[in-house]
Formats: sequence, C-alpha cells, structure tokens
Amino acid sequence: MNLISSEDTIFVICTEYPQVVDILYEFGFTQIKQPMMIQTVGRYMTLKKGCEMRGFDYKELVCYMRSKGLPMEEHE
Repeated sequence: MNLISSEDTIFVICTEYPQVVDILYEFGFTQIKQPMMIQTVGRYMTLKKGCEMRGFDYKELVCYMRSKGLPMEEHE
C-alpha cells in the first residue's frame, strides 16, 4: 500500500483507492461525482490544488482521509 501524496493526481488516487470518491464528496468536493470528472480534470488535478481552488484546508483533508483509513503522507 503506497502513501497518498499531495502530488498524486485525483485520477491516480481514485484508481488505486475507489472509496476516495465518496470520501472526497463527503469532505466537500461535490463535483467529484459528476460524470467524467475523474477522467478529465482528475488526470491533472492534485488533492492539494483542489483544496486551494475550493478554499479547503489541505491539512484538514489529510486528517479526514487518515480518519477514513487511507495512507496519507505527512502534510506540508
């Protein structure tokens, strides 16, 4: 099991951990469930960039994902 990095794209993360789609949706990334979102924007968007664009705290996202059992790297 690899650590999820702030530099991994959403496409890569969701491919390796399909449950991430629901977790990101619960956190507030409501557009994640739009058809083709992961296949298009997700190929270049990282979690960190997504947080910056949506005004979310990346550190909070890391803590939230860890609480859901995902192997997250230390936040920067």
